[in-house]
Amino acid sequence: MSWPEKILWKHLCSKKLGVWFYSQSLLYGYIVDFWCPKAWLALEVDGKHHLNQVGYDKKRDAVLKKKGIETMRFTASQVNTNPAAVVALIKGKIKRCIRS
Repeated sequence: MSWPEKILWKHLCSKKLGVWFYSQSLLYGYIVDFWCPKAWLALEVDGKHHLNQVGYDKKRDAVLKKKGIETMRFTASQVNTNPAAVVALIKGKIKRCIRS
């Protein structure tokens, strides 16, 4: 895990947001940074290398969306400088995405 991923994982692990998250999960042929099956939510922390793979990321997000999986993307800088704001956005999305 990258440093920003480790920062975010501290807020996601052990059901700290009320749902289970898994790190480095394989979904339909793609590895996502974090996966919450209860909310059908994938999280990505994009470092500088993602600037060179924008097309790939868009394709992956589209494939996952067709399968019903929402992807939230955050830059490494966002996670490093304001993890509380990132976690607040994730909490809001979880509330909207939970499937019964």
